[in-house]
Amino acid sequence: MLPVNVSRDTGFQPVPNRALRWEISHAGFLFPPRRLHGLKTRVTGMLLSLLALGALPVGCNRNTAESQPSPETQPSYRTGTATISGTVTLSGRAPIMGTIPNQPCHDGAKPLKEETVMADDAGHLQNVIVYLEDAPPAPPAKNLLPVVLNQINCQYVPHVATLRTGQTLHVTTSDPTLHNIHGTCTVNEPFNFALVAPGQSRDLSFSQPELFPVRCDVHPWMKAYIQVFSHPFFAVTDKNGHFEIDHVPFGAYTLAAWQEKYGVLRQPVRIDDGKTANASFTYQSGL
Repeated sequence: MLPVNVSRDTGFQPVPNRALRWEISHAGFLFPPRRLHGLKTRVTGMLLSLLALGALPVGCNRNTAESQPSPETQPSYRTGTATISGTVTLSGRAPIMGTIPNQPCHDGAKPLKEETVMADDAGHLQNVIVYLEDAPPAPPAKNLLPVVLNQINCQYVPHVATLRTGQTLHVTTSDPTLHNIHGTCTVNEPFNFALVAPGQSRDLSFSQPELFPVRCDVHPWMKAYIQVFSHPFFAVTDKNGHFEIDHVPFGAYTLAAWQEKYGVLRQPVRIDDGKTANASFTYQSGL
């Protein structure tokens, strides 16, 4: 509740009379003694009435219950006993991933394979982020284990990483060469720093959900993707295209899948307590 602003302009004007002794009131005006006594009585009564009605704050602490969000406006957080499990596949011929010479990197670093589309012979897609798009939000996850983003032979490992708001992203390097880690966030604070020797690291955390790329400007082929969530209901597909999301609360949701080349697919899912909902996605390669 906002405090009431009691104006100092009382509307009274002093009547010039040299025979009277003038006094200075608390409001900063001059009044004759009899008028001042009446004014004090009326102002005191007005303040007591306002305090009785709760219109004026009492004390210095303005962080009262009325200034806090009501339970209806607080974000709710709940988990459940259901699981969502499935596979993400690519229909059609997978694009050929090129070879990266990986030069200059460091002595002994071998050529790399591009990771934009990672699919096996059966079309199972790796590195796809699957998540509930309209999941109930959760408090920041400051006590979870860090998610590690390493740099090995001038390649980000893993290529796709996910974490919660408040969770630590531990960025490190295994390379005896200069890397700069450049995160082009648009919602959270962007970052750009250097690591120059094996074992060096820096910890980061993010307060807002966001998907953003990380690159190295020294080695322009190096790229990773980081997605920050405000809830725990997400997964990244493994080399078999498989994903599993646990502890999902019952209800109806939109399940989404994101792949860096092919974009986002969505489907509705209905979750029942204690059961496993099967849901799979199929991207079209266009080849």
